[in-house]
Amino acid sequence: MKTKVLLVEDDANLAFMLTDGLEAEGFEVQHVDEGEKVLQTMTRFCPCIILLDVNLKGVMNGFETGAKIRQTAQLPIIFITSRTQAEDLQTGFQLGNVDYLKKPFGMRELVLRINELLQRNERKTICDEVSRIGNYLFSASEQSLQLETEKIHLPKNECAVLNMLFKNRGRVLSKKEILETVWNEPDLKSKEPSLNNILFSLRSKLSNDSAISIETIPKVGWKLTIR
Repeated sequence: MKTKVLLVEDDANLAFMLTDGLEAEGFEVQHVDEGEKVLQTMTRFCPCIILLDVNLKGVMNGFETGAKIRQTAQLPIIFITSRTQAEDLQTGFQLGNVDYLKKPFGMRELVLRINELLQRNERKTICDEVSRIGNYLFSASEQSLQLETEKIHLPKNECAVLNMLFKNRGRVLSKKEILETVWNEPDLKSKEPSLNNILFSLRSKLSNDSAISIETIPKVGWKLTIR
């Protein structure tokens, strides 16, 4: 399995070069250009490490985005920056499990930094943990549900929907919220039948535990409940 890198960079030219270079080195790269898109992408993409530009021009800068990430995950972060002032470095290091890479830098140095930080973290991803959903064991990284000795494979988008419902269990998720997170495509309307099929399939696969339900909240969305 390829190591997944989430690149958060608003400079399109730099993002293209980094993506191209990292993919040539065998990494799988997902790029977003705003800090506001990071949490949704993390749920869908399950990165091992995040490359985060400090000087993002959106609502949140790199440090603010890093703080948001830390509210949900302890993934390793490499800050890409031209800043060298001590207070800036301290801001990032306070988040923990981080490194800095000063611009300009070469691909060889970047790959070395990524591998070194991953070795410290045993190459875990945000989705590596096995979670219990009622009587089932759910692994997002393996895309599977397990009930006693039976292991059930989940297609990619089906796994992403279940992962999203589970991480937000007890809360109603709207159709728009799920579609934007799982598919992230311009024509979301065309994906509605796929979402309905996925929810039907998940209900069927979870039907051996009556304590689990994916409730439909009319005109609002869906909610995973575990009694």
